[in-house]
Amino acid sequence: MAVSDLMEETTVVEAGTDVAKAISLAAKEPNILHFAVVENNGAYAGMVDDRVLRDFTGEPSVKVGKLVAHPQTVEPSTSDEEVIAYFLNSDSKVLPVLKNKQVIGVVTRWGALKAVAASDVIKGKKVSDFMRRRVVNVNETTTIGQTRKLLKDTGVFRVVVLDEKGRMSGIVSTYDLAVKVSAHLAKNARQSTFEPTSLERVGSEPVRSIMTTDVATVNENDSLANAVRQMIDRRIMGLVVSKENKPIGMLAAKDVMTACLVQKPAPIQIMGLADEEKVMKQSLFDECNAFLQKLSKTIELSPEDVLTLHVKSNVEGKKKRFEVKSRLTVKGKVFSSRQPPNIDEHRQNWDLHLATRESLDELEKIVKKEAEFEWERNAARKSVKRGMHEH
Repeated sequence: MAVSDLMEETTVVEAGTDVAKAISLAAKEPNILHFAVVENNGAYAGMVDDRVLRDFTGEPSVKVGKLVAHPQTVEPSTSDEEVIAYFLNSDSKVLPVLKNKQVIGVVTRWGALKAVAASDVIKGKKVSDFMRRRVVNVNETTTIGQTRKLLKDTGVFRVVVLDEKGRMSGIVSTYDLAVKVSAHLAKNARQSTFEPTSLERVGSEPVRSIMTTDVATVNENDSLANAVRQMIDRRIMGLVVSKENKPIGMLAAKDVMTACLVQKPAPIQIMGLADEEKVMKQSLFDECNAFLQKLSKTIELSPEDVLTLHVKSNVEGKKKRFEVKSRLTVKGKVFSSRQPPNIDEHRQNWDLHLATRESLDELEKIVKKEAEFEWERNAARKSVKRGMHEH
């Protein structure tokens, strides 16, 4: 599949549009709250999604051009594998599709899940193979403000709401919080004055006032294919794994996508190269091979392990500045270079190979640190066992 098969429409607003008006134009369907922002000449300027609106505390008249984020952009010919990898290497919920610098649509995580559902990689797999046992909970009296901070601090997109007996009574997502803030902005936009403290009052309300009570759940023994289909049909990005109405884990769209790429047999994947940059692909492969050979002296690697490079270029004047993210999957565990690594301001990563080396150097530090931690942990276990035998 290509992006053209996964693409869907998005609302497009000009950068000078009030945020309250933009929200009223964008909030047309359930579970969707994002829009593309363009300049007066129609050129793409950025995206605004529910995470931006969740944390918004300004006035309804603030211009959306001041709120934009800049997720990875894709083209109609971009492959589904590249789309999945872009989502895995960021916390983006939507990727804008550009053609001649004009936004023509978006690919959401739901779109990426369609590509996963159409593949063979999840056949025969169970939810328990990919679910996360960690569940972030709040109780019904937790305030909206506290929940918003919890989502931001933990980096998760949804929290489970429990009643006084520890049973699941609802769920609150980033989208739910954004809708609450958006509704408040729209209300204030209709008034002649705006009270700066009014959003604070919204934050003091109990989270049960906005939670979704119809929680989408799965059993850990359910098939992964059915779980993915439920996410696609309900246009949600996560399911609660429950047992006897108590949450025991979460299955997110990103978990499924990670599992999809982990199954790929290719040891090196290079994605995001523009047509004119593909002449350098072989030399980048050589760079990656040298990195893997060097790393194999520190950790054990197998043919099933995957190294992925993501290349993003930004045109500045007549030059291109490159940003490279690297990700290594070893025995199902994923290591990612931080984005972006600190670089010398004077070099600016104008050189693609330099950007690649810096990203791989950062990745090497992360992998080695984890290897050292694992060695110390194993040594501690052996020490405990010896102590038990001595007694």
